[in-house]
Amino acid sequence: MSGDSDSDDCDMPGLVSNGTDGAPGAGVALDEEEDLGEEMYVDSLAPAVDLFSTKKFKTAEDCLEHCKEVHGLDLAVLKKRLSMDTFSYIRFVNYVRSESPSPGFVMSLSSGAKWGDLKFMKPVIPDDPLLMFNFEEELDPQDEEEENGFEIDISRELNDEIANPRNFHNQLSTASTNSEDSCIASNVTFEEDLVKMSLDKFNDLKKQFDAMSLELREKDNELKAVFEDMTKMKGVAQTLFNSGGEAEKPFSKTKHKVVPVSEARTVEEDHSYFQSYAHYSIHHEMLSDSVRTSSYRDALVKNPERLRDALVLDIGCGTGILSMFAAEAGAKAVVGVDCSDIIYQAMDIVRENKMDDRVKLVKGRLEETELPYDKFDIIVSEWMGYFLLFEGMLDSVLAARDKYLAPGGMVLPNRCTIELCAISDHERYDSLVGFWSDVYGYKMSCMRGPILADASVEVIPKDLVVSNSANVLDLNINTCTVADTEFSSSFDLKITKDCELTGILGYFDTFFDLPTPAMFSTGPQVKPTHWKQTVFYLPEKLPVKKNETIPCKMVCKRMKTDARALKVSLTLDDKTYRYTVD
Repeated sequence: MSGDSDSDDCDMPGLVSNGTDGAPGAGVALDEEEDLGEEMYVDSLAPAVDLFSTKKFKTAEDCLEHCKEVHGLDLAVLKKRLSMDTFSYIRFVNYVRSESPSPGFVMSLSSGAKWGDLKFMKPVIPDDPLLMFNFEEELDPQDEEEENGFEIDISRELNDEIANPRNFHNQLSTASTNSEDSCIASNVTFEEDLVKMSLDKFNDLKKQFDAMSLELREKDNELKAVFEDMTKMKGVAQTLFNSGGEAEKPFSKTKHKVVPVSEARTVEEDHSYFQSYAHYSIHHEMLSDSVRTSSYRDALVKNPERLRDALVLDIGCGTGILSMFAAEAGAKAVVGVDCSDIIYQAMDIVRENKMDDRVKLVKGRLEETELPYDKFDIIVSEWMGYFLLFEGMLDSVLAARDKYLAPGGMVLPNRCTIELCAISDHERYDSLVGFWSDVYGYKMSCMRGPILADASVEVIPKDLVVSNSANVLDLNINTCTVADTEFSSSFDLKITKDCELTGILGYFDTFFDLPTPAMFSTGPQVKPTHWKQTVFYLPEKLPVKKNETIPCKMVCKRMKTDARALKVSLTLDDKTYRYTVD
C-alpha cells in the first residue's frame, strides 16, 4: 500500500560536502552513533540571542550552554522540576524575552505559572532559533548538578536583593522615580557602604528576610527528603529488575524506543494520511497492479483448506477486495477495518457482490476500534509502502497480531525482505542531478542537494543493474516487533561490469508461506508494480571495475518529526550519505 505522504514541514537531512573539492551536494562520512537525518542548516538561521543580554550565538545550543555556564540557567533542571514540554518551553523563552526576569529568579520558581499565559506563544523575536531547539529530545538532566544548581541560584538571588547594600541602593533609586514608591527612599539614607533607615523599616526588612530564609530552609529540607526517597526507589527498582539475572551497569545507556505510529500521531493529526486513501484514484492504481492483487488472491483462494471456517481480519481493507477473496476461499466470517472514508464504498461493494452475510466492515483506526470477535485465525493486510517500511502501517498489523491473533493463527503475508543493488543509469542521473550544472547557461548547483537528499521512487530497467542483490532486512511478520523496523546492515556489492555507479536501488519481496505458496517481488528483474523501486542517487558518479567488491552499510530509522517517514544513511567505501523516504 502506498500513497502520497502527509509529512509535516520538517527539516530534511541534506547531503553535505566531503570537505575538499566536491561539488555541492557531495556526501560526508558520519560516525555510526550520530543521529541521522536531523541536520541543522546553521548558516541559514538567524543568530541566537542570549536570554539575559544582547550577546549573539551561532546556534541555539551554544546560546543555551552560555545561559547555563554564565547565568546559571539550567533548562534541564527546570524541565524536570516543572515537567515542561515543548509548548511550555516556547512560552518560557518568550516570557523571559518580554518580561526580563533575572536568572536567579527563574531558577527559584516552583511552577511555570509565570509563563502559563497563551500570549507567550507569540514569538518576541521572529524566527527565534531558541524556539526551534528540540527541547524534549536534547535535554538530559544530570541529577547531582540540578540539585546543587537549585540551591546556588536561589542563594545568589537572595544575596543580590537583600545582603548587598549597593544593589539595594540601586533598586531604591529606581523605585524612587515612581511616585507611589518615593516614600520608601525618603526613609533611607546612604553613607558610603552604610545604609541608614528607621527602626521600623529595619524591623520590617528583617522580618521579610527571616521569613524568606525560613521558607528556603523548609524547601531545602523538602528537596532533600524527596531526593532520599528517589534514591531508595531507584535501589528497590534496580533490585527488582535485576533479580532474575545479572545486574546491569548503573549508567548503561538504554536502547532507543521505537514509538508506534498510533502513539506518535492522533487520528486527527493523521487525517490527511487517511484522507489520501479516500479517493478512487489510489485504489484504481492498486487494484490495477496485477502482480500485487493476483498474488493476494492466489494466497487466499488457492489455500481453501487453510481458510475454511476461519475468522479473518483484514486491516486497511480499502475497497474490500482481500475480504472478498477470503470469503470466497471459505472463511466463516471476515471483518475489514479501515479509517478512511473509502470504507463506505467498500460496504456498497460487499453488498453488491452479496457477501454482506460473511463480510462485516468497521470504520476506525485498528488500535482504537472495537471488533465483533475477540480472536481471529488469520490476519491479512496489504500494508507495504515504498521501500517496504514507508507509511508505518505495519505497526497496526503488529498491534492486531498481539491483540487478536488466535493461537496457531498466522499473519499474511508472513515474511518480507528488503534487497539492495547498484545501478548505472546515466540518462536518468544526468537529467535529474546533472541538469543543474547548466540551466540555460546558468549554474544552479545549490538545487542538487535537496534533490539528492530525497530518495526517488521510479521504475529502473533491469539492464541498468550492475551488481548482485544484497539482503539487508528479513522480517518475520508473525514474530517481529516495531523495533525491528529500524535496522542497520553491512553488506557487499559485487560489480558485474566496468561502469560508473549512479545510485543504489532498493526493493522488497513478499512471501505467503502456505501449503500452496505465493510471493511477489518489486525488483527491477520482474514485472513492475505500483511500488516501483526506491533509488538513492549518489552525489557524484563512482567509477568501478568488473568483479570489484564495494563494502556498504545501510542504517534505516524513522523520522522523529514524521513517524510514517524514513531517514536512511548509506555508506559506500567509507563515505556516508543521508536520504529521506517520505
